[in-house]
Amino acid sequence: MPSLLITNLVIVGAVFMLISILSGIRLRHRIPDKFKDRWQILIVIMALFFCGHLIFAYLLFRQNSFPDILIATGIFLGGSFTLLVIGLTRDAIRKFQEEERELSKASAHIHLKDMKLSWETASRQDTEKKLAKTNAIFLKELFEMIAEVLANRDLYTFEHDMQVAVISKRIGQKLGLSQDTLTSLELGCLAHDIGKTAIPDDILLKPARFNFQDRNIMEYHPLIGAKLVARHIQDDIIIDIILNHHERLDGSGYPAGLKGEEIGLMPRIVAVVDTYEALLSRRPYKKSLSSKEAIDILKQEVKLGRLDQKVVDTLITILPDLPEVQPPSIITAGFMKDVELFRNRAYFREPLSDFYNYRYLLFLDDSGVLQKKTLPYTLTLISFPNFGAFQQDPGYLVADQVFDEIGQNLADICHHFSQDRDFYDGSVMLFRKRNEYIIYQELEDEDPSADHVFEEIHTSLTIHEQDWGLNFILVRQPCKAGMETCRALRDLLAKSKSCHIEKKPGQQSKECLG
Repeated sequence: MPSLLITNLVIVGAVFMLISILSGIRLRHRIPDKFKDRWQILIVIMALFFCGHLIFAYLLFRQNSFPDILIATGIFLGGSFTLLVIGLTRDAIRKFQEEERELSKASAHIHLKDMKLSWETASRQDTEKKLAKTNAIFLKELFEMIAEVLANRDLYTFEHDMQVAVISKRIGQKLGLSQDTLTSLELGCLAHDIGKTAIPDDILLKPARFNFQDRNIMEYHPLIGAKLVARHIQDDIIIDIILNHHERLDGSGYPAGLKGEEIGLMPRIVAVVDTYEALLSRRPYKKSLSSKEAIDILKQEVKLGRLDQKVVDTLITILPDLPEVQPPSIITAGFMKDVELFRNRAYFREPLSDFYNYRYLLFLDDSGVLQKKTLPYTLTLISFPNFGAFQQDPGYLVADQVFDEIGQNLADICHHFSQDRDFYDGSVMLFRKRNEYIIYQELEDEDPSADHVFEEIHTSLTIHEQDWGLNFILVRQPCKAGMETCRALRDLLAKSKSCHIEKKPGQQSKECLG
């Protein structure tokens, strides 16, 4: 019979094995899913080992020839080993579950962080959108302020820039530009001449073509405008338009003489529209052109390699649907017409005197403020055929003083008979043309004052002639209501030439009636 030690070893080993199998079965639901199949295989193997142990125990008690102690020890060690495996597995599962819980907490924390990050990202995107919208509003308001500054400085330039902005935007839409690019294009056009606010009135209001010095000063305005805007606006398109809208593809433009691809698409668009709109506008030194005439000139500029062919072609396609742009009244607050008239009045007034250059009359006519549209009017030219000889007799200084005194007397007469007008000096005005004077007089219906004015002028000139021997010629040109002032002046000057030809040396002063 086996000894007590061997019996105890067999029993303890078998118990260990049985406990291990039962514990393994109970642990099965705690095993991660991906390991459950393997764990079942392990339980089956343990059960087979348990069966094998029972067979060994049977052989042991049947007095088998195997060494008793070896079989008992194997059964004990097998049971102990399986129990150790179960114990280690239970501990590993516990640690795994703890780590899983920690991982779950970490995952939940990460998920919370992720949600918070997502919320912060969405909040940031919303803030960025609001900021972009605020920036857009600020940019729009800033350029409205720039436009208002320009309008209050030079109304003509402001209206020109408005037209250029509308036409350029239409061209940009036709070319398929993005909305952001179109916005920059429009704002750039509205401010492309902002540099002209620094150009003196002597150049801006000059009623004749520029000389070299005038043009040299005027060509600074893109640099002035770009420098002004670039300090406050970080938009390359806007800066590019302001700086380079006078550049030409052949390098003949200014301020840098860029050529070809050195000039971006936006300045090319504005260059075409700026030229087109300027050709349509009437200026004191040029007449306005028709749209067809302006397009013909643009086509010629394309042939010369100065303007972009594609942009000109696009402009031609949009012209039939192009609306006329009216500047908003809020920009000028309704008083800029007065300011503009005063600027020109000050510009056309001769230095150190109160006399206006006769070109001021042409400006008033272009501005559409004269009532000659509804009233007949007369132009009277007062010339002094022997003024050159008169200057040599008492001297140039005395001659100029006499000439100014005559003008002052004529101005007093005009003021006496003049009626108030809203946007200009009055219904009777005096203008100076070198050594001649021109009087503009609007005639009310059945108003006899025209003869009174002429008589007073004739009397005053006769006195000066008697005092100084300064002969004079009066030439009158009656005009119907609405007659162009340019045409009336041409007729008046032509009539004056014939009067000078007819006048004989030593002949007394006379008048030429229309």
